Amino acid sequence: MMKIIVSEHFVQNPLVSVVIPSYNRADTVSQTIESILNQQCNFDFELIIGDDCSTDNAREVLMAYQTKYPEKIKLLFYDENIGLGANWATCIKHCRGEYIANCDNDDYWHNLQKLQLQVDFLRQNPQYGVCHTDFRKHNRKTNKIKEYKCEIILQKRREEETLQQSVVKSKNRWCNASMMYRKSILLHYVNMDDFIKYRFNLQDWTAWLLLAPFTQFGSLHISTSTFGVENHSITRSKNIDALRERWRKQKECYKYVSEKLPNDYPLNEKEYDIHIDVACMDYAYENVNFQTAKKYALLLSKNTLRVRCAKNRLLFYPYAIAGKLRSKFF
Repeated sequence: MMKIIVSEHFVQNPLVSVVIPSYNRADTVSQTIESILNQQCNFDFELIIGDDCSTDNAREVLMAYQTKYPEKIKLLFYDENIGLGANWATCIKHCRGEYIANCDNDDYWHNLQKLQLQVDFLRQNPQYGVCHTDFRKHNRKTNKIKEYKCEIILQKRREEETLQQSVVKSKNRWCNASMMYRKSILLHYVNMDDFIKYRFNLQDWTAWLLLAPFTQFGSLHISTSTFGVENHSITRSKNIDALRERWRKQKECYKYVSEKLPNDYPLNEKEYDIHIDVACMDYAYENVNFQTAKKYALLLSKNTLRVRCAKNRLLFYPYAIAGKLRSKFF
């Protein structure tokens, strides 16, 4: 069952719908909502917020905002926990805008022109179905903020990969909070009923895979959105078991996409499992954990310097620490 809370004086013709899938985080969701309400633009927009059975006082916070801004905010409350993907897709199905923007409840927009910039871009460039921007990461534990450019990360001495290949390998440096979609394109290629049925937890990555073969992704090199980095989440796991569970869920999503688009996304399960082993080894490097790095390096047949160092205690620690220093300063 779902309860919909909406005012009789709701925005009649919103050009943009902003979707906030919400679960807990009562301490950050106010910042999210305020950053959206403060947008400066020459059109109307609406907020569609789905609360997935929060166990803190997030629902009370959301109700207070809906009462204060009844013409802007529509709330969706569920009687059972349905998961991030189903929550997102349910919110999308309630959007009335021509364009759809995302902002999770621990992210926020620091650029007051964010919506205006992206609407202007999509209006002027009809060949693009998606527009995203540069972004920041805010480590809430250390309160440090770092700027990032939205880009495809390519290895040196390697031919350019297709958009689809880069998304599969998560080599795209994108931020979900900076994304804006044409609703017509999103709904044409992404089946929201399937997202609800299968309860995908990686809704953004899965949607990007489904869209990549059919439309262009426009990049605005203007920083607009801040990605709030918590201690852990499904994409920022706190231990190796949680990370492997995250990859298991991602593999399920990829299988779904492969069945839909086999020519664009052929499934090689052995290759995908190798990809997971590499990701687990990389996680061990990030946490300077030699035993875990060695465990996954021994599963890999490749003989790169990174793999060799992961198998040797004396080589591992200098290599891992040097990598952490590089990521900190560059």
